[in-house]
Amino acid sequence: ADAALEEAVVEVLDHRPLERARGPPCQVTVEPVGSCATLVTERILQGPPGVLDRTMAALLHGTILLDCINLSPAAGKVTPRDVACVSLLEERFPELPARDAVFGALQAAKFDVTGLTTEQMLRKDLKVLSNDEAVVAISGVFEDLETFLLRPGLLQDLEAFCQARGYAGLVAMTVSFNEHHEPTRKLAVYSPQEPLRSTLCRALEEAAAPSLLLRPLPSPWPRLAAYAQGNAVATRKKVLPILRAAL
Repeated sequence: ADAALEEAVVEVLDHRPLERARGPPCQVTVEPVGSCATLVTERILQGPPGVLDRTMAALLHGTILLDCINLSPAAGKVTPRDVACVSLLEERFPELPARDAVFGALQAAKFDVTGLTTEQMLRKDLKVLSNDEAVVAISGVFEDLETFLLRPGLLQDLEAFCQARGYAGLVAMTVSFNEHHEPTRKLAVYSPQEPLRSTLCRALEEAAAPSLLLRPLPSPWPRLAAYAQGNAVATRKKVLPILRAAL
């Protein structure tokens, strides 16, 4: 749907490998940081003075804190560059709210799924992988997996969600955090096509780089497999290449 905009893209900044290569004249910068906003902050700070004002600083500051789980090493996302950018923003704008207050408010809003339908939850944080034969959705779900699996009519909702968008299957990663910012992650794998579902499950179970340390969980639904993820610092960014290779 956005193909007509391709020629307007002059540069890409990202913190995860791109799905496809981009040729000249489009410049590409891909750096392994916790937040893409860190790369944006670095670029702005390297540019002419006066561009960075308090409003922009607050947006960048909050985004980095949210993406990097308040800069907590226990979450496995933050890098020294993320920490450096937050510190620089706070030095330039000492009136920025305290980190804990910013992160707490944003995290609460992010995980508030009150009133959302299953479709809305799956669209809230959605990635898509594809090859010549299949398109697979990968959704981040901000609710405990057991609670998600007990949603009334879940199987029908998953079928409708995939059929409406042409997805052959869907992988949902649920995530929650304790008071020490330590994550708990679980996975659900759905597909009406048994061969595809088996392929995705096998790839996740046998993954070695990184190993996800999966433990099967009971699933109340046919055509849907569920797992507890022992390697809780393996984020969706690290799981995407496993699924991409499986396709």
